[in-house]
Order: sequence, then structure tokens, then C-alpha cells
Amino acid sequence: MATRTWLKVGAPIAVAALAAGAIAGAGRFVGDARSEDAPPSEPEAAPADAGAPAPEDAGRVDASWRYDDRGNLRRPPAEEDYVCRQPQLEIEQTEGCAAGRPYPACKWRLPDPPDGLYEIWRNTTDDHRWARPGLVSLVLTAAAEYQRRWPGEHLTVGDLDAPGPRHQTHDRGVDVDLYLTEAMIARNEGGRRYPDNYEHRSRREVRSLRARVMDLAKILAVCADGRIRIYYNDPDLIHPFRAWYEERGLETPFSHAMRMHNPLHRFHFHLSVPDDLAPLPAR
Repeated sequence: MATRTWLKVGAPIAVAALAAGAIAGAGRFVGDARSEDAPPSEPEAAPADAGAPAPEDAGRVDASWRYDDRGNLRRPPAEEDYVCRQPQLEIEQTEGCAAGRPYPACKWRLPDPPDGLYEIWRNTTDDHRWARPGLVSLVLTAAAEYQRRWPGEHLTVGDLDAPGPRHQTHDRGVDVDLYLTEAMIARNEGGRRYPDNYEHRSRREVRSLRARVMDLAKILAVCADGRIRIYYNDPDLIHPFRAWYEERGLETPFSHAMRMHNPLHRFHFHLSVPDDLAPLPAR
């Protein structure tokens, strides 16, 4: 069993080694973990994203939701000066990190949520809260920046490393599921029930919800210097996000920074990052 150590994050981090062995145990998570709440196993794309479809993988688009009733582009919050600083938290890490060893000997654990900064998805157990330091750092940074920009709102974090029957990926410390439970196209209510979240809402409400999802995607892209891939099945968001991404001059090692995937990616982002993504500096 790997020895655990604690890392106090309070200065810019330079970590050469990345992530390690899952450690089982009871974890703090939101709601009651019920097996029927877990989505079925997800057939993910190959890690290299080889052979990804051309732009039609973004689906059909009607970007009118981006504009208000006067025809002005909606960009709430107006400024896009994203703060990419990891919040100061105690982060548990495996012994290999201090020894400068690479993944899987070095791994960070997503901390218990402090002061409502984020929530842990109801089925995410303690052994699924470990990943490479760069991914854990990005998740913490995105949660803090999202809450700063959308006061009263928060990110919900699902499985990080979770090899086994629930996922065919999530086994290299570079994948995580991220939820905005009331803002995305659908909700996961458990029992394999995924009701549409935009039905019976006004266009104004849907625009506001999509703006939140778009902002989260932009935070992740900027704070990872573009080096992300997001699976999310909303063509009305993918097209404008790709346009913004290209205008910003960002580049990804994957085929696209955002693309559609299997139908389960209506109620969450599946975020992937490269193996060598480094932790962000701390506040």
C-alpha cells in the first residue's frame, strides 16, 4: 500500500512527477451512492483520438442563443480575464510525488470540498478521486474560477481515475467527468433516467444556462493553455466554442478541443488532458 503524504499548496508549483496508485477507502461524496445512479460503461475514443470525425462531429448548429433580444452577443460575465490560480488547499499525495517519480507512482487526491467550492458526484468514491497532479490542479482551479464568475453556483466533480466496469477510460490519470447539474442539456437523475433540462424553458433561460456551460469550457481551455478535449453533445455550444478557441489562438494535442461523442455526454463534460499537463500556480 502506497504511503500518503500531504502537500500544502501555497506557492507556484513545479512538479516534474505525475500521478499514482489508487487508494481505496470510504470518501465524502454528495448524496447517497446508489449503483443504479451510475451511467453505463462509456465506450470512449482511443487516447490518441485517432480518426476523429471532421467538423460534422459538432452536429447541427443554431447559434441564435448567443444573442440577446437586441441582437447583441451575450457574454456574461462580460470580461474574459480568467484567473488561473489553484486555491490554497491541503492536497494528499502518494509518496512517489516527493521522490520525483512519474505516474503511476505519483498521484494527487481531490480534496474534500471546502466551503462549497465544488461538490463530489454522488457515485464518486474515494478511490476514484485520484489522478495526475496536473489534472487535479486544473479541476481545483476551474472550480474556483467558475464560482468567482458565477457567485452562488458551483461545479460538481465526478470520477477521475476510475478503471473498471464504469469506464473504459479514466485509467491513466488524465480524465474526469464534470457536471453543472442544472445547466447542461440533460440531467442524470439515477436509474438511467436522463431528462432534458432545456424543455419547457424560455429561450432566455436556455441562453443563460448555455452561457454558464460555455464559460466553464473557456475556463478549462484557458487554464490548460488550450491542451484539452471535452466530449459534450451540444452542437449549439460546440461551434461557437471552437470559433472562440481558434480566435484565441489556442492549440490542442487532440483532434478538437470539443466534440460530440456517445449519447451519455449530454449531462456532463468528459474532460481529457495530456499526460504532461503541469499543475498551476497557487494563490
